Amino acid sequence: MMRRCLTLSIACLVLLGATTQPASQPTRATLTVEIVDVRNAKGDLIFGVFDQADGFPNKQAKSVYWEVRPAKAKGKIVFTANLPPGTYAASVLHDENRSGDMDKGLGGIPKEGYGVTNNPKPRFRAARYDEATFELPPEGASKKISVQYF
Repeated sequence: MMRRCLTLSIACLVLLGATTQPASQPTRATLTVEIVDVRNAKGDLIFGVFDQADGFPNKQAKSVYWEVRPAKAKGKIVFTANLPPGTYAASVLHDENRSGDMDKGLGGIPKEGYGVTNNPKPRFRAARYDEATFELPPEGASKKISVQYF
């Protein structure tokens, strides 16, 4: 009986110690993205974060974070997301008429502004996921997206 109580006590102490130790790495990191060069306060800014090329840059169902808020041309525009550390790409669309999608003119030229992380400026095509990817470390990261108009 004494041996059984001692074994049970040791097992409880081991389990208690295992559950009270701190995690070795944070499970979430803060991504802060500042949006610059918005030309006016019309419509909304649609912000998305993606962990894969599929759906980038504008498919909400494929994003890991999505937020829509009214545009403003003056003052700081910052989006913040708490995500697991990893590889991501972020995008923003200045949806001036609140249609929920990028409006395009002749030849598919965008009528509304957009931008992605790393601010690539490809000619005659949309930016690709691999051009916009960055690492989000456990301590978090800050990025800036410049909205481009054509």
